[in-house]
Amino acid sequence: MDTKRQGEIAVKFVKYYMRKEGIRFSLNSVREFGNLAQEIGVPIQELKDFIRPLAQEVLDEALR
Repeated sequence: MDTKRQGEIAVKFVKYYMRKEGIRFSLNSVREFGNLAQEIGVPIQELKDFIRPLAQEVLDEALR
């Protein structure tokens, strides 16, 4: 499997997880977000840039 397909599957997985578990926002979750970025070795801004459109899509679906 090539990396492009892996990325497509990863995005679908993240959206599925966000729909199933929900999206929570608080000062504590911001701290956890920073910890997650550090644990997976991704700059926090890149992680935010990755999650933002996915979270918006899930939110838009919920508000339809």
